[in-house]
Amino acid sequence: MISLIAAILGVLVGYFTIGQFFIDMEASYFEMPNIHTALLPIVIQTAVLVVALISLVTYLSSRKVLKETASEALRLEVPKVKKNSLDWSVKFNECKLSTRWNIRDIARNKGRSIAACVGIIGCTMLLVCSFGLWDTIESYMDWEYKVINTYQYKISLNSDYTKEQYDHLTHLYGDATSKSVAIEFKNKGKNETRSMLVLDGKDKLNITDHNEKVMSVQSNGIYLTEKLAEKYGIQVGDKVTWHLAGDSSWHTSKVIGLNRDPQTQQFTMSKKYFEKLGYTYRPDSIYTNEKTKKIDGVSKISSIESIQEGVESMLEAMKSMMVLLIVFAVLLGCVILYNLGVLSFTEKQYQFATLKVLGFKDKQIKEIFIKQNTWIMLVGMVIGLPLGYYMLSYIYTNALNETYDFPAVVEWISYVYAIIGTVLVSYVMNKLLARKIKTIDMVSSLKANE
Repeated sequence: MISLIAAILGVLVGYFTIGQFFIDMEASYFEMPNIHTALLPIVIQTAVLVVALISLVTYLSSRKVLKETASEALRLEVPKVKKNSLDWSVKFNECKLSTRWNIRDIARNKGRSIAACVGIIGCTMLLVCSFGLWDTIESYMDWEYKVINTYQYKISLNSDYTKEQYDHLTHLYGDATSKSVAIEFKNKGKNETRSMLVLDGKDKLNITDHNEKVMSVQSNGIYLTEKLAEKYGIQVGDKVTWHLAGDSSWHTSKVIGLNRDPQTQQFTMSKKYFEKLGYTYRPDSIYTNEKTKKIDGVSKISSIESIQEGVESMLEAMKSMMVLLIVFAVLLGCVILYNLGVLSFTEKQYQFATLKVLGFKDKQIKEIFIKQNTWIMLVGMVIGLPLGYYMLSYIYTNALNETYDFPAVVEWISYVYAIIGTVLVSYVMNKLLARKIKTIDMVSSLKANE
């Protein structure tokens, strides 16, 4: 019943609040008619699957207890110790009592320990992923607007500009230019259509290698982006047969390099190579760092600053996603750790009461209880940190369409934030649960098996 109610509430909250929140945010950037949230069948199927899994786990957990007699079920469960099992107390005889006790308890309750570790892993993964979302976008922005596009203004030229107008523009703003053309090329018996950049950027428009370093553009062949090369099965040294759209003359060019572009997947060649093939280079864009104004021959002027501002305004949605992931990570960690902690405390209540009778103080018993949870937290965190990166990488690899190609990035400070967040969640839960030790009734706990 609890899982059913939670699943229904989850669907409703997702549909009417979280889903609507992101829809409203998208609507503030784009004009889309009849925009509204949609409830897909897979959402209902997932909710049903969750309820079914929880019901199955509940049945498997209670099946063994239900087979017992009433008198056996009322007694506290005594840990089973196999005759041939390792005697942890002897094995770690030189360690403190709290260490030996916890090693033995973890070995006896492997399932609970693994479940707690999985909860910590999930919490850490979500925290790494949430902070990594922003790190990745920041890395993309630096790559796109500080390495590839190093100009301040892009001047788009009219299609019918004259030579005099072009000479005047290059005299004022320099001759860093480019031309975009559509091409058709043969690939495994089929004709494919892509765009090609004819580049004469003069260090204001660059292409970069896999490691985001600027490459020099040679004049003895063509380049294409890594993502296109992977898609079409093309390698460096292969030859590509192509022609300009609207031109019947075919050319065969050697692939002399692969570049990586985070935003545009296309072919690239130098101005010199383009002219070697017999074409007249007539650029459509000029790149400059000088302040510009619209004069004859110019159709549009774009500043890199305005482009960045437009992108950054759209990234506000990413910040909201970060906050949402952090909230879910904290909730996941708190719920799982608290539930498992209560279960662990209930199982240990008899042992803790015994330790009290033997003269152990509450502080010493708390140390035993918190130490085990700290061990589990550390193991889960160590596993969760790299898994968080792989989850982020998987999200970007599968969510981005074929136009984009940039790697997931998680800065070291984000790992620090994730560690701090996980430790805080674990610390708060441990403190809340450790307070229960003071409330143990030794008489009722020790007589529970009578």
